[in-house]
Amino acid sequence: MVDNPLPGDFAGWWTAPGEWVEEPNQRRSGWSGMMRLRHDGRTYYIKKQCNHLCRTLRHPFGWPTVSREYENIRRLQALGITVPQPVFHGSRQSDEGHEGILVTDELAGFADLTAQSARSPAEKTKLAVAVGRMIGLLHRHNLQHSCLYDKHIMVRWQDEEPAVALIDLEKLHRAWLPGKAARHDLEQLQRHQKIWSAADWALLEQAHRTAGKPAGR
Repeated sequence: MVDNPLPGDFAGWWTAPGEWVEEPNQRRSGWSGMMRLRHDGRTYYIKKQCNHLCRTLRHPFGWPTVSREYENIRRLQALGITVPQPVFHGSRQSDEGHEGILVTDELAGFADLTAQSARSPAEKTKLAVAVGRMIGLLHRHNLQHSCLYDKHIMVRWQDEEPAVALIDLEKLHRAWLPGKAARHDLEQLQRHQKIWSAADWALLEQAHRTAGKPAGR
């Protein structure tokens, strides 16, 4: 537990104490890692990167992937999709290179899809519909998660109803070809999920098709 106030700037968050939940690993000619910080009864996740860049039309010379993830979080929040709440985001140039940081609140009470295997058949069916609606809304806006594994779908139960959230959004992007996002993400999730029967998966796909459409269509 940390007794001092939370940091308010890049340097403070960069040097904040915590424990590694993902040790820094070399990727994209740089490194990236995730720390967990507990403070005043709350948990924060600090993603720290150096020279971990992506290139886009807007950023041909490189852009921190944490910055892309921050923009994606804001984009999904605007759509009403539950995602981790950002606390701090920033980047800077240092002697080591281009450093980036993204701090988010813990999704309190949520557990990933892999933790839902003990749920009853009725609960699994409800969950299939809820997940179908969420990713259907994502795809209706031509957005592709690109890493839609069961560990990146989070679930919280309240009054026997599931709430679902998405994490790991640094690879999310707009898919310009019609249907590409849905095909990629659904095929990926179907290969990795372990909890739904064929009948449940059919309900997920049905909810996906109707997500975001006006009633009666």
